[in-house]
Amino acid sequence: MKDKKMLFIFSFITIVLILSLTLDIKDIEKLSGLFSSEKEMSEVESQSKKEEKQSAQGDENIHIKKNGNSIYLKANLDTINPITSLSWLDKNTLRFNYTFEDENIENIIYDYSTKEEKIEAKFNIKGIIWEWAKANKDGIIYSNDGFNGLFYMDNKEKETKISKNQEWYSISPDGKKVIVNGVPNDKGDRNERFIYDLEKNKYELANYIPDIDYVYSYIAATWSPDSTHIVSQEPGNNSRINIIDANKGIEKKINIDNNILTLPTWSEDGKKLTFLIQSNEYKDYVINDLEIQYFLSDKIGIYDVKTKKIKIIDLKDKLTTSRVHWSRDNEKIIVETTKAENAQKLLEDDWTQIKAKIEYINIKTKKRKEVLDSGIDMTDDYPVHQITPIKLFSNNILLFMDSNKDIRSINITKIDKKDIITKEIGYLYSYSEYKDSIYMISDEGIYISDDNLKIKELINFQEEYGENTLNVDAKISPDYKKIVLYVQYDIDSDDKTFIEIKKIK
Repeated sequence: MKDKKMLFIFSFITIVLILSLTLDIKDIEKLSGLFSSEKEMSEVESQSKKEEKQSAQGDENIHIKKNGNSIYLKANLDTINPITSLSWLDKNTLRFNYTFEDENIENIIYDYSTKEEKIEAKFNIKGIIWEWAKANKDGIIYSNDGFNGLFYMDNKEKETKISKNQEWYSISPDGKKVIVNGVPNDKGDRNERFIYDLEKNKYELANYIPDIDYVYSYIAATWSPDSTHIVSQEPGNNSRINIIDANKGIEKKINIDNNILTLPTWSEDGKKLTFLIQSNEYKDYVINDLEIQYFLSDKIGIYDVKTKKIKIIDLKDKLTTSRVHWSRDNEKIIVETTKAENAQKLLEDDWTQIKAKIEYINIKTKKRKEVLDSGIDMTDDYPVHQITPIKLFSNNILLFMDSNKDIRSINITKIDKKDIITKEIGYLYSYSEYKDSIYMISDEGIYISDDNLKIKELINFQEEYGENTLNVDAKISPDYKKIVLYVQYDIDSDDKTFIEIKKIK
């Protein structure tokens, strides 16, 4: 062994001497540089692999990759839509459902922290999910098919069955309570209406809420945005509206001289409720709107939750032809009206079109202002409104649709000005307001409008992701600093579904 070692050393020295005799100084420098470059390349490759390992976190279902200012979450399945129900829990946390199928269908609900760049499987649910929603602080509420059982699961994956079956249910905006029209899990087979408190793990019967089909459940019970109250009506009993305290039961039964009361609508803060009042003298002024009847009304009632008092705005010679839309500051409303004499023409067979106006009403002062010309077309035996208000924002900017213009166009105007800005942005999916800007998401991209009604394109989906894009589901974070985009392609496309999280510029 010692002789072999000495032979190796002698051979190495001989090779070095031969090289020194045959190579000049420049060749030696090049050779030295070659070894140096290989060492540097080795270090770079090592660092690259380390960074790739750090940026490609996730688990067996979700692959995470960071590229510049964007983070990509890619599903390892090749199906078109393995990810559903994408939403922001808070400004730094994203939640979504990942569905996969081997022998059985299974759902994993993930939370992804944009701050820590970490993904965590929070809930595992067997079978198809009809619907799920955030409930309480850390849990979820879900149903496999919408009708056969409603379940609550906490962050430890402990499952509580709320009902054996249900016709419909409605979760409060804060996720702490749920109204159920069904059979409680601890009862026999009798159908009840009850309010289940997820924090206390118990329920109170609420059979003052009517037992009706799920199609009309919004009439039976609608939560206030602050989750403290519920408004309820009985089908066939249009002369009464019940205001329900979510903790105590019926708070007030509203009846105004047995007049028809319809379309109760909560203000954004949940402190007030508008409803339409049709006096007996106009009882024949009814429009059939597909599956429902619309009662043209001569008054608007406003219920104050705090004082429990009702204010009435008399429209005098006019009648409402649409539901009420609240402003962001909860002090103004927008509604479509027409003169009573015009409404009379709709009752005659030879009239199919009438003129109307969009009115802006200050509920405190009762002052009214006509802001847009509109109209109603009954050619097809149901009303087509020229102007459809979408949202009245806090800076008195009104977002609306105009049937006389391209259906892919959006229209914006300021109440105290006459300028109307029209821009084709595609089919509008969602809209929101942050500071002095309005954000709009359509099937074509994301747009922003400022206080001067200038509309700017933030992202064009086809330009960003290609013409073979099937759909892009976009959601803006609560602090408006980030946006998540779920990009889907056709199953035959070489491009695969992914989620991108990027900063808003």
